[in-house]
Amino acid sequence: MNSRSSVISVQEVTWMALLIALQMVLSKLSFGSNTLKVGFSFIAIGLLGYYFGPFKAAIANVLADVIGHSVLSAGSAFFLGFTFSALVAGAIYGFMLYNHKVTIWRSFLTVLLITVIVNIGLNTLWIHMMTNVPYVTLLVPRLVKEAFSLVYQTGLLYIVLKWIDNSKFNKIG
Repeated sequence: MNSRSSVISVQEVTWMALLIALQMVLSKLSFGSNTLKVGFSFIAIGLLGYYFGPFKAAIANVLADVIGHSVLSAGSAFFLGFTFSALVAGAIYGFMLYNHKVTIWRSFLTVLLITVIVNIGLNTLWIHMMTNVPYVTLLVPRLVKEAFSLVYQTGLLYIVLKWIDNSKFNKIG
């Protein structure tokens, strides 16, 4: 690893800030009920991972979580567990997408890991800890939602990354 790859340039900070802002905007463009909500903020997180790798994407996603909760909070209480989930999600997107060929299989595997580890595993645990609702009671409806999310997120992530991979925006810098 050379010294340049471990330092964040001004240009990278600028792009990260734009993607963090995009994530916040996309998080407000979700629709559906709490049981089956369709959101698009995962696209910005996927782009952070694609462009910057696991470490930088994890840090940027944590910053996005903290800033988003501080500035755009919808009345919900801040919980550090969800910030940890953001860290893990950013790292997974970075490990799976950075410097790898864009394929439907890689997109599916990335979204599957996020779905199982972060959304079903960690986030269900955090909700259980906050509400004292039994874990299994929370898990059953979330499995249906996450199965649906797996399909549309895989497709959208693949389409966006494939378009970017074939465009002049495939590298930053």
